[in-house]
Amino acid sequence: MKEIQIFVPDQALKEVNDILKELKVGGMSHYRIHGRGSAKSEEVAVGLGTMRYTPEYNPRTKIEVVVRDDQVDSLIYKIAEKLRASDIVGKIFVLDVPIALDIRTNKTGESAL
Repeated sequence: MKEIQIFVPDQALKEVNDILKELKVGGMSHYRIHGRGSAKSEEVAVGLGTMRYTPEYNPRTKIEVVVRDDQVDSLIYKIAEKLRASDIVGKIFVLDVPIALDIRTNKTGESAL
């Protein structure tokens, strides 16, 4: 099993969610985060619009899914292809998941997904 972490701008959440549904990925978690990287920060207005500043950290969405090993390649390439076409800046990381346990059913491994 693999955990896939996807870091994208907030507006890309719907596109990624649609791909996950299309590929029948069962569950997903997403979080609103802030971070810095290669993407440039845009100047924002504060107060009554009289002051402007460039924030050091950009708002992003982190999406986490755990999938079977045979789903990984098709999932990450489909997401990358779709977001690249939209000029979305982001990152995808794939990590090993050595153990999974469904607490309610006590199923382990891929059957816990």
